[in-house]
Amino acid sequence: MEEMKNENESNERQDPLANFSHSSSTKNKKGGWKSVKYILGNETFEKLASMSLIANLVVYMHTQYNMDTAFSVEVFNIWSGLVNFIPLVAAYIADAYVGKFHMLIFGGIASLLVNTNKLS
Repeated sequence: MEEMKNENESNERQDPLANFSHSSSTKNKKGGWKSVKYILGNETFEKLASMSLIANLVVYMHTQYNMDTAFSVEVFNIWSGLVNFIPLVAAYIADAYVGKFHMLIFGGIASLLVNTNKLS
């Protein structure tokens, strides 16, 4: 009898999801290859915009601020690095301390204040 009990326990350990009929692998998943075209399109146009920004910003700094071309490219590289790094810092702060909804509210208010300051 005890031998039979041990045999049943070993079968249960081998397949814990055998009686679970609604496994996550059977559900219809969203995303994947259906949405990759939108992601690639977004990344392509974002890269196009940032690459065209290089030329415009360098020419602007060269003509308006009388900077050397090499120095204006260096300023652009520093600006580009900060623009790409700051969202990582903000994401860490949002995940670890603040929470995503509070960070979204803070970001929205900060963006509103900066944009309204440009108008005046």
